[in-house]
Amino acid sequence: MLRERLKEMELRITELADYLQVSRPTMYKFIEYYDYAKFDLINKDILALFNYITENELAGKKNVINFILTNLVRIQESGVDGNLSVISAVENMLKSNPKSKKSRFLTDCFLTDEFNDIICYLVDVSDIIQKDNLTTEEKKKIQPYIELKKQIKLTED
Repeated sequence: MLRERLKEMELRITELADYLQVSRPTMYKFIEYYDYAKFDLINKDILALFNYITENELAGKKNVINFILTNLVRIQESGVDGNLSVISAVENMLKSNPKSKKSRFLTDCFLTDEFNDIICYLVDVSDIIQKDNLTTEEKKKIQPYIELKKQIKLTED
């Protein structure tokens, strides 16, 4: 039975559900379906994982997590024509010029929470400045951004 195999591996069902981005009740349901050979009722990716777990007696918790990360976790689409071109571009930029200010900033954004508020603000600004007609509220929201750009331009000149 799959549930016993997971216990042997010290892999909690809640933990597995989190990795697979499904609810705990759904995970229990899938495990029950698997144990009763109702494979057509199980998500195909999760079925592949269950097969991996049951067919590889020597696989442990780390192997299962590696299987999930390697085969099942998909990077969310980056919003650019449904592909991962932005992620590739960022990766290439970080590799080719790791000491640039832009690379340092991106790295800091990923490694700390220090810039979260600023990032959220800049995402909002990015959406607003692409519009043709701004509301009074939108103009007010982007005013600090406009002022900051003016200050930066003054210091560069």
